[in-house]
Amino acid sequence: MRELLRGSGLAKGLRRGVLALALLAAALVSLDLEAAPAIAQSDVTADTDDAQTRLDRWNSDLTRIDMALDRVNVSDFDLRGLRDETLAIVNSATTYAETLGPKVDAAMAQVKELSPIEGADATVSDAIKDNLTAAQKLLGDLSGSQKQAQAIAAHGAYTTTQINDRRRRLFTGRLLERNASLIDPTLWSDAAKEFPNVVNRGSDIITGWFNILQDRNDRAAVAVVLGVLAAMLALIVPGRRFVIRHLRLRPARPDERSGREPKVIAAATVVALNTLVPVGVLIGGHAILNALDLSPSRIDQLFWGVTSAVALFSLGFGVSRALLAPGRPDLRLVEIEEAAATRIFNFTVVIAAMQGMAVFIERFSTIAYTGLPVIIAADGLISTISAILIILTVRTINHRDPAEEDDDDPATEGPIFRRLALIGASIMAAVSIVADLIGYVSLGRFITTQIVWISIVIALLVLLMMLVDQLTAAWFRREGVVGSRLIASVGFAPRSLTQVGVLFNGLIRALMVGMAILLIIAPWGVDSTSVFESIRQLFFGFRIGSISISISTIFAGIAVFVVGVVVTRALQGWLDTRFLPTTRLDSGLRNSIRTSVGYIGMITAATIAFGYAGLDLSNIAIVAGALSVGIGLGLQAIVNNFVSGLILLAERPIRAGDWIAVGAEEGIVKRINVRATEIETFDRATLIVPNSSLITGTVKNMVLRDRSGRIIIPVTVAKSSDPEKVRSVLIAAAKAHRLVLAYPEPSVLFNAFSAASLDFELRCYLSDISQGAQVRSDLRFEFLARFPAEDIALP
Repeated sequence: MRELLRGSGLAKGLRRGVLALALLAAALVSLDLEAAPAIAQSDVTADTDDAQTRLDRWNSDLTRIDMALDRVNVSDFDLRGLRDETLAIVNSATTYAETLGPKVDAAMAQVKELSPIEGADATVSDAIKDNLTAAQKLLGDLSGSQKQAQAIAAHGAYTTTQINDRRRRLFTGRLLERNASLIDPTLWSDAAKEFPNVVNRGSDIITGWFNILQDRNDRAAVAVVLGVLAAMLALIVPGRRFVIRHLRLRPARPDERSGREPKVIAAATVVALNTLVPVGVLIGGHAILNALDLSPSRIDQLFWGVTSAVALFSLGFGVSRALLAPGRPDLRLVEIEEAAATRIFNFTVVIAAMQGMAVFIERFSTIAYTGLPVIIAADGLISTISAILIILTVRTINHRDPAEEDDDDPATEGPIFRRLALIGASIMAAVSIVADLIGYVSLGRFITTQIVWISIVIALLVLLMMLVDQLTAAWFRREGVVGSRLIASVGFAPRSLTQVGVLFNGLIRALMVGMAILLIIAPWGVDSTSVFESIRQLFFGFRIGSISISISTIFAGIAVFVVGVVVTRALQGWLDTRFLPTTRLDSGLRNSIRTSVGYIGMITAATIAFGYAGLDLSNIAIVAGALSVGIGLGLQAIVNNFVSGLILLAERPIRAGDWIAVGAEEGIVKRINVRATEIETFDRATLIVPNSSLITGTVKNMVLRDRSGRIIIPVTVAKSSDPEKVRSVLIAAAKAHRLVLAYPEPSVLFNAFSAASLDFELRCYLSDISQGAQVRSDLRFEFLARFPAEDIALP
């Protein structure tokens, strides 16, 4: 919980609270200068003594751990314990150093307040000097403790690195250790001589167990042990088959054979029952014996060896039966023939049994003190048999009918990843056989174990992904368990519901892939503690030189920025729909206000988010410098357009709703954005014009000051027409139109005449220039209606 608070907003609030309390204490000191120094000094002395005791204990523990690492024979188990102890010290020291940070800042501020101003002649009282001395001592003690804690954390981090390196070297040395070859007759003769002793020691463990029970003079104890063992044997095989038989799905109908959902559910059920029932029975029986104090230490180890072996075999058996479904083609998840499926299933079951036996032998050898020849012979034999079976399994999977041998269609060969994986498994199995034959038995067994383990993990991952897909599709439907509740309570739209389902599915898939990777790399000496500790440091903060990086604070800053953006959008919506319509402001000014509020809100949200994420805004010059380099490398146009957009909003030569002409295009301004302005032409096309073009170029705004404007209508009549009548008709028609202004009055110009026609021009002013096209059309209709009555003919 302490680490969680360290990267959260609550931790920052606590730090500010501590700082405020420290400043309040400084104010109280200034009110009572005589009594406060003694009290503060006593409290500081006690805190310093406790802190120094804690720091000394951490230093002594790290020294002890370093001395333990200097020993030659240190097992991997001991190294894991030392690493966990070291990580605990590092976490505690780091947390302590961070908690001292606000106290150091407060003490530094207090020293600065009490220090005399440089160059001032004011006399400083003795009380203030005493307080300054006490504050300086407090600052020195806190700063020293913080630096010691940081040094301890750095020492612990280095020790952790040394432990991890030692574990990797130990793992590599054990893996590449060369022993007797499997083809060496001496190995088998020594193993044969040692084998009776191993059997005797194993029987001694069992008989010793029952002798202990008999020595207790409690026949009921013996009866309970025998009853528990009999119950476990009865439940592991017959009980499992009984449960599976009663939960087995019915064969799919012909119209359901193409569906994957019943197959996936049946496969998941098979894996769960075949794995959980045997393991649960063994763990339950062992728990009963432990609760009754009927299981000695060596029997405990033997039980866990049996449980581990059964768990590995049951998992391999369950996954193989779930995917291959021998005898049940209607539930088979892989496209393979019945004969091949049965053959592959038999191979995989034997491989799983061999690997389970290897796990049991490894645990049993530590209990019965088995000799090295027996261990080498057993591991080499199991590894070689498993490798041969792996090669046979791959050969069966890749087998094709003779009619398909000449088919070069890549679609019939399957995905390339699967082909490469099968080829790699065959090659590594062959390497394992060679390693066993030349004496590298540990390497050979490790290779075969990894092939089996990776195959089980990947098969289980694929099956779980199929199951998650089915469950997600069922839950996030309109009628699904989750979907119906989201629609009813939150009001999700069906499309949004699908998106939430996809995001949930992707998150679960990512978690499963991460767990699969951890399971795969676990046998390589990388355990979950080291991985999760690295993830924790990455999430809650790590340092690179003087820079502290914390993903948690970065996520918190992003969350604060998102909240700021949401608030800004809500404020813009309220202004746009509620407040601004009640004012007398024009639409262009409303748009400018709305956009300016958006800019201010975004900048404010970004500033708060940067501060919340721990970014010192005093270092913004670095960002500005990087930005200037970027501008020099090609961002001039973007910055130019952004600044031009701000100028458009401030100067407002162009507003939303204005009718403007840019070059050969003209239309109505719809929106002024950060980079460009959207103009809707009269044919409903959207024209995107960079803001810099509107500032530096020539733009014609038809309605900048007001919406009135002048229109010109050319009129051509026959030469025989009376010019005065033409002028009177044109002016009368213009004055009669409701949109033509009376002042300035309409006027007619006689522009030109020729041998066949007279050319006139009617000029009039409108109250709304946007209606110019309609007025021109109306007046032309009126001209044609009046010309015949006045004997005006067209050329």
